[in-house]
Amino acid sequence: MRILTFSVVAALALAMGVGLMGGTAIAEEPGNESTTPEYEVEFGDDLRILEYQLEDGTATITFDADRSFTVVVSDALAGVDQEGAVEVPQEEFEIDTGETTIATSVREVNGASTVGVAVQGTTVRLGTEMQAQEENPFETFGGESGLFTGVIMTTGLAGLGTAYVIRSEDSGVIEA
Repeated sequence: MRILTFSVVAALALAMGVGLMGGTAIAEEPGNESTTPEYEVEFGDDLRILEYQLEDGTATITFDADRSFTVVVSDALAGVDQEGAVEVPQEEFEIDTGETTIATSVREVNGASTVGVAVQGTTVRLGTEMQAQEENPFETFGGESGLFTGVIMTTGLAGLGTAYVIRSEDSGVIEA
């Protein structure tokens, strides 16, 4: 009985100690909140990309600047489906102090868009994930309908050919 009582008291003391230590370690003092701004990309200490969206053929980028900048935005997917050299379209934007939002049109390939953002020799690529294309194993045959049409047509023609040969043959032995 003493061992059971001792075990219960020890378990309670241990549980209370862990609970207090966990609470002390997790608790934060007021005034110690993090003042780090949330941003996607930082170009040095003076320019940050706060957020961006690439959808429906439009790139929208919000900058936060401590001074004025010239930003060059280029469409990274331009000409991706063409052969040879392709001129990449780009636009220059003047970013003022504070928050500035810009928008430009971009290409979409497989549901994805990608832009390059260049500031004073540093380029960052912003992009979205490409959607997986469904690979149809019957695509070579015109899809499922083309494949089944071909199979049915071949079977039907073979049946017609068989019927013609059977009808046109004479019954019995043919002299050679």
